[in-house]
Order: sequence, then C-alpha cells, then structure tokens
Amino acid sequence: MDALLQAAHSAVGPEQQSQVLQQLAEQLRNAAEILGWTRNHAHWRQLPSFAWEGLRDATDRTRDLADGLDAVRPAFTAEPPARAAPPQPVPYPVAQRTEAEPTPPADCRC
Repeated sequence: MDALLQAAHSAVGPEQQSQVLQQLAEQLRNAAEILGWTRNHAHWRQLPSFAWEGLRDATDRTRDLADGLDAVRPAFTAEPPARAAPPQPVPYPVAQRTEAEPTPPADCRC
C-alpha cells in the first residue's frame, strides 16, 4: 500500500491515474479476503457477535469500495466531455400595451 500511495502522488497522466485506481481496487479485494478470513475465525473462536458483525460490515464495505473504483476508473481514460457554450443573455421583455388599456390624453404629463 505504501508503494501504491507513492504511485498515486506521482501519477500525472490519465492512464497512470487509472492504473493506480485499478491496483487500489485489487488491494481492497485482497483486504476484503483477509477481513473475511478474520470474520470466520471470530465466528469459530466464538467471539462476541459484535466482533463478527463488525468484520462482516467491514468486508462488505471494502468490497463496495473496490466495485466503486472499478466503476469510476474508466472516466480517467475517457476523453473529457466537450465544454458547453456559455448561456447567452436573455433580453428583458418589454411590456406591451394592449388594446384594453386606456390611452392617456395627449396633454397628460403622466
């Protein structure tokens, strides 16, 4: 894991970043296997149920993290999406007089 951390700090290109994520996902799956092994031993040794349940939850979360990294990894090597054009200003609508509105007299200083 230390070497992977160093690789993460030195990864500059998308391919290198993707490889770091792939390796991290593999390491997390290995960690999940170790947690599963430990969980089984906690059960066999008849440790309190909170120990077994905590290890079960940690195993599940670790696998979920690995799956999540697999899901986002392709985004690092994909072409970035084209930038959308900035929104154009919309002119403020000018109120229109309707026929129903009375027209003020010509000599009115309204």
